[in-house]
Amino acid sequence: MTVVEAAPSTRGRAVGVYLAAIAGGLILASIAYLNVQIYTWVALACFGAAAATIAAVDVRTRLLPNRFTGPLAVAAAVQVTAMSVQQMDLWIAIGAVIAAAVVFAAYVAMGMVGWFGFGDAKFAAALALFAGIFAGWFAIYAVPLAVLLSGAERAIRIARGGDRRAHAHGPAIAIAAIAVTAIGIVT
Repeated sequence: MTVVEAAPSTRGRAVGVYLAAIAGGLILASIAYLNVQIYTWVALACFGAAAATIAAVDVRTRLLPNRFTGPLAVAAAVQVTAMSVQQMDLWIAIGAVIAAAVVFAAYVAMGMVGWFGFGDAKFAAALALFAGIFAGWFAIYAVPLAVLLSGAERAIRIARGGDRRAHAHGPAIAIAAIAVTAIGIVT
């Protein structure tokens, strides 16, 4: 009986991706120590670009694999830690983690009834962790906003005589998380 293992290059690549996420997160966090105002918009641009890229994968494959959502969550955790330390406010971290946990739980519940996939839960939680830095508890509003965006997209598609099946939900999650973060930054 043979056991099939992951190729060493695959494991090495996964470790490299996580190390790159940590390094990128630390570089971004160092900007926070220099100038918090610039950091907020640079961080939003970086996480927005990452979210858009991951959402594009979801559109193309209808999957949100761990190899994409995991590094995003790691980078978000680095940002939460850095901002909590930089601002000397533990409540930043506590609020972001709780918001991410609530978002994850909501998506898991919706996933259990077949509305969304569990990749959506991980993607939404990673983005809520980042949004929680700036939006605090308001980050949980990414869930109803993403559901409304997805529902509106589907309704428009059906009204135009298109496919009635659900499409990728990743873009709606990304848009909702970016919107909630931007509102949190502005207010």
